[in-house]
Amino acid sequence: MMIQDVYLSIKQGETATKKDRIPISYKETLIGRTWGNVIPDIPFTNQYISRKHALIQFDQENYTIVDLMSKHGTQVNHTFIEKNKPVFLRDGDIISLASGAAVLTFHNPSEKNFGDTLDMPLFIDKHLNELNGLTVNVVRREVLIDGVKIHLTSKDTELFLLLYEKANSAVSYNEIKVDVWPERLTNESDQPDVGREEINTLVYRLRKKLGKYGQCIISVPRFGYMLDLESM
Repeated sequence: MMIQDVYLSIKQGETATKKDRIPISYKETLIGRTWGNVIPDIPFTNQYISRKHALIQFDQENYTIVDLMSKHGTQVNHTFIEKNKPVFLRDGDIISLASGAAVLTFHNPSEKNFGDTLDMPLFIDKHLNELNGLTVNVVRREVLIDGVKIHLTSKDTELFLLLYEKANSAVSYNEIKVDVWPERLTNESDQPDVGREEINTLVYRLRKKLGKYGQCIISVPRFGYMLDLESM
């Protein structure tokens, strides 16, 4: 039996079922990778996705997702969630597995609790409504300067959103490697094969595209980089 109108749409990633729209059932919905006797309800084929990666549950009122101690993590609206800690899902939430190895959207158009006061998003941009400055639309993965959308490649975007998510805190080179280049992970190493020079080149390119706001990306010697929003 299916919960009426509630489903996941797959925006990125290949599944063994070849479906782009998957209804959510009353039982728990396991998301992962098929391997041996492990057959998830939503079976992806990408090897960066854990066999038992994440679980969607329904408790008669709300839908939650929990990361099942996956190796490369789960994000909701581009923010990593804590492992083994349920997070509420709302209509339109974006779920990302292993830093984009798979991307899904949660759809629940028949949400009944429209009269309730919603929780704040996991993080919110204080510049979101300002046109005369830097505007970040995390859900749409867009960055605007003075109201004009700037062109960013997928790697530019992943780097910027990582720094933005952890604004005013230093982000290590290793964290940048895993988040921006997950496709380069190998079975022999827990770090992607990415050199410092490649990271520095990407940062240089992103700074140029951000114009006057590029100076907000500062180098943290022998550690990594930081997006210093306090200097804006």
